[in-house]
Amino acid sequence: LKVDALEEIKAGVEEAYREYKDFGLEIECYETNNYDVEEQLSAINLVKHKNISGMVICPIDNERIRNAVNEVVEMGIPVVTTNSDLADCKRLCTIGQDSLRAGRVAGQLMGEILKGNGKVAAITYSYGLLSNNERLKGFEAVINERYPGIEIVEKIETYEKRVVTFQKTLSLLETVKDLNGIYITCGCVSEVGKAVRLMDKSRDIKIISFDLYPEIVELVKEGVINFTIGQDLFAQGYKPVRVLFEYLFYGKAPEKDCIYTSIDIKFIENL
Repeated sequence: LKVDALEEIKAGVEEAYREYKDFGLEIECYETNNYDVEEQLSAINLVKHKNISGMVICPIDNERIRNAVNEVVEMGIPVVTTNSDLADCKRLCTIGQDSLRAGRVAGQLMGEILKGNGKVAAITYSYGLLSNNERLKGFEAVINERYPGIEIVEKIETYEKRVVTFQKTLSLLETVKDLNGIYITCGCVSEVGKAVRLMDKSRDIKIISFDLYPEIVELVKEGVINFTIGQDLFAQGYKPVRVLFEYLFYGKAPEKDCIYTSIDIKFIENL
C-alpha cells in the first residue's frame, strides 16, 4: 500500500474485521512497497500457501505480479484489488476511485484556475501503479483537449519518498522559474508544500492534489493547495473485506466488476 494511504485503508479493514469476526473471520496484513516487484511477489507467494480463503491486494501493474495473482485465482482463492487495479487480471473485482475520471476532474480544475494558460508540472508516484498512470493520463487528456495554452513541462517520479519529493520539488522550482501549477497524483504532498513555501511560491503556483490527510487539509487552509480530491480510502479498506466475506460466506458475487469510491473535490470553503 502507498505510504500515506495505509492508515486510512487499514482503518477500513479493521472496521470490517470488527463487523465479521464473530463469523470466524481472520485477517493478516502485509505491507509492501508499491514500486518493489520482488517484495510484492514474495508476499503473494508467502500468503498463497497459508490456507487462505481470499486475498486483497493493492497491486503493482507488472506482468509478474499479474501472473502471480492469476496463479492464486487458479488455486481457487478469490482476489480483490483495491486502490489500484491490475490490467487483464482474473481478479474477482476492483474497488477504488475511477482514476481516469479523477484525473480528468483535476485537469478541468487546473485549466479553470490557470484560465487556460501557463506551465504545469506533474509529480507522480511511479509508472508501475495503474491508478497513478490513469490519474496522469486523464489529466493530460483534458489539458490537451480543452486547454492548448497550458504546457506540461515536467513529469517527476518520487516513489512517495519524502526526502526525494522535497528535493525534486525544490529542483523543479529552481529550474522552471515561471511555473504556474503543480499537479500531484500521489502522496508526500506535505513535502511539496514545504518546498513551495520555502521558495516563497505559494501565491504564484496553483496546486491540485489527492486525499484528505491532516497535513493536506492544513495546506489547503493555508492557501498553499488550491484543490484536493478525496477518494474515500476508508471504503477501500472496508469494502474489499466485505465483498470477499459475502462472496465466500453467502456465495454473493460482487455487484460490479469495478466498484468505484467517491471523487470529492475539496477546497478552503468546504473543508
